Amino acid sequence: MGAYWILFIAAVVVVVQGKIFKRMALKKLNYSRSFKVSTCYEGDSVELIEIIENRKALPVPWLRVESQFRSGLAFDNQLNLDISEGQFNQNHKSFFILLPWTKILRRHRITAKQRGLYKLGTVSMTTGDLIGLESIVQSKTLTGGILVYPMPLDVSDMDLPVQTWMGEMLVRRWIMEDPFLISGVREYRDGDPLKDIQWKATARTGTLQVHRRDTTADSRLMIYLNIEDHEQMWSKATRPEPIEHGIRLAAGITAHLLSQGMEIGMGTNGTLGETEDDAFVPVAGGMEQQHLIFEMLARLELTRRLSFHDYLAYELSRHEEARDILILTTYVSPRLEEMFQRFRENGHRVDVLPLGDVPSPAKEVSA
Repeated sequence: MGAYWILFIAAVVVVVQGKIFKRMALKKLNYSRSFKVSTCYEGDSVELIEIIENRKALPVPWLRVESQFRSGLAFDNQLNLDISEGQFNQNHKSFFILLPWTKILRRHRITAKQRGLYKLGTVSMTTGDLIGLESIVQSKTLTGGILVYPMPLDVSDMDLPVQTWMGEMLVRRWIMEDPFLISGVREYRDGDPLKDIQWKATARTGTLQVHRRDTTADSRLMIYLNIEDHEQMWSKATRPEPIEHGIRLAAGITAHLLSQGMEIGMGTNGTLGETEDDAFVPVAGGMEQQHLIFEMLARLELTRRLSFHDYLAYELSRHEEARDILILTTYVSPRLEEMFQRFRENGHRVDVLPLGDVPSPAKEVSA
């Protein structure tokens, strides 16, 4: 009878501990993760902080944490982190043992390989009893993420027709300086007014520095990016490389011309992920405008909302004043040529920059 009683008691203990752990294991178990920054550029290294905390007297004998990220973020090698990566997503899996009142903090070093919006998404936590007979799963939706901007190309050293166009744009300025437009600092010269002295820069350099006044541009530029990789594209680009190059090129042109005091706007026939917002930023100037355009380019999906011809027809109906227009496209068809001519007949200047084969890696410019 002694052996039977031992087996009976053991069975009762197994069942009871299973029920206890199944009911209590996820109680007061906190999980969070967050990026240290909200934005970065392609190629930047960022840190993801992960915190798991058991805030009760009962241990968690085992905990499996599973999560999913969009592909494009490269995690450094780390113990207790199993990563399986597909074409569009990567799955992460880690195992933990948590003693009572225990807090685990992990820092993940990540390289942003590709532009995009990376949400933290949902994490799934699975735990159970001491011997694995009972288990319970809990999912938690996390807020936040990181926005990876495209790395703007340095257009100053690139052999592109746009260089001639930009040179003409910068020449077309009023002769008088704009007293409200400041583009930097320079050394003091005889005759400079004392009110223009920049004291912080003077203290930093040790020589007298004054505000550099820029001139006012008399032109406003609209950039249009075609996300179609060929005229008969149905929905999503199958050859994304030249489009991605065009995105980095648009970012470089934007950063360069805005730094010269010009006003830039941008539109595209692509989509902005899950939102219904138009991929469009009206013409304006300043650093805030650069952030708006870079954010749009970061979130841009290479999924067609309208054919480029129909998109330009819609844009033509919205323009109330003549302006300069730069077209970035992988192809130019007779229908598009006809549309470009309609823009010109309405008083706009249109320049087309073809996005053919992606050139060798060019120098990148800090934004």
